[in-house]
Amino acid sequence: MRHINLILLCTSLVTLAACAKAGKKVAEELGLVPSTCGTDGARVQAEVDGASFCADASITAMSDGTSASITGIGLLGNTFSVQIDQLAVGTRTVSEATNAILFMSAGTPYVVVGDSAGWIAIDHHDATARRLKARFQATVHNEASGRTKPVSGSVDVTYTRTE
Repeated sequence: MRHINLILLCTSLVTLAACAKAGKKVAEELGLVPSTCGTDGARVQAEVDGASFCADASITAMSDGTSASITGIGLLGNTFSVQIDQLAVGTRTVSEATNAILFMSAGTPYVVVGDSAGWIAIDHHDATARRLKARFQATVHNEASGRTKPVSGSVDVTYTRTE
């Protein structure tokens, strides 16, 4: 009986994932969801372990004027977040302590570990228009499984100013 329950659970998960992917494709064909990743000023995209990620469900970008926090959620439930500690144009190290990156896949967190997990390059920052463009590359790690994933991508966001 236990094996039957496990088989039913696995079949349900595969069917649900297939339906979600098919639903996204239908939404793109109907024009409800764009077929490209975001638009200028509203784009968070990455390649995670060889798979494309696009924040096509929600993007939140906030800044206090010196740092920024950007979170993008995909329609399939994956989430990507980056904390940028300095907004000045230039390249900086990504580590546990500065310029952190988080990727959530099916509720499983992958974070940067160590003093030099990668880099982030601020290509453009316009404080008046509240516009930020950056590229990044890092390796993220899941503490529970010990698995690592390479992550690279870019953000082009218009952020909300916080105090």
